[in-house]
Amino acid sequence: MTTENTITESAPLTPEAVAEELVKTSSFTELVATLVQYHNNAESLRLKLESAEREARNQRSRWATLAQTIEEFLIEHIKDEQVSVDDLKELAEELEIELTKEIEVTFKVDVTATVTVPLDFNAEDIEESDFDINIRYEGSHNDVECDDIEWDTNDFQADDK
Repeated sequence: MTTENTITESAPLTPEAVAEELVKTSSFTELVATLVQYHNNAESLRLKLESAEREARNQRSRWATLAQTIEEFLIEHIKDEQVSVDDLKELAEELEIELTKEIEVTFKVDVTATVTVPLDFNAEDIEESDFDINIRYEGSHNDVECDDIEWDTNDFQADDK
């Protein structure tokens, strides 16, 4: 004689169906105890999440401090030539730290322009804003970036020749 076992798969109950079944089959005291248990579980999860978020913030802060300390150390030792620059650059690259410094470049440019105007044109009508001065870095160094250029025009003057 053979025995057949039939397994019937049912869809998982929705939270609403679980709650409905709980209400139908439980006393008031059991319902209150279950709700308190769910509340306590939710509170415990909330506290664990807050703790994990706090730990993540602490880890990010520690990493930022460590990265800054390493960067300062590398820059100081490269400047003082206490160790091989290539070795320190390789270390910085492994740590994904970009070692750079800023150089301020200052220079003076004198510009003389001859403008042809009608005979009755007044030289005082020509203003500094009538000219466009464009200074840009065009160096051939692959690893140099010029982030900002500022200039001032001093002693602007327009006179009849």
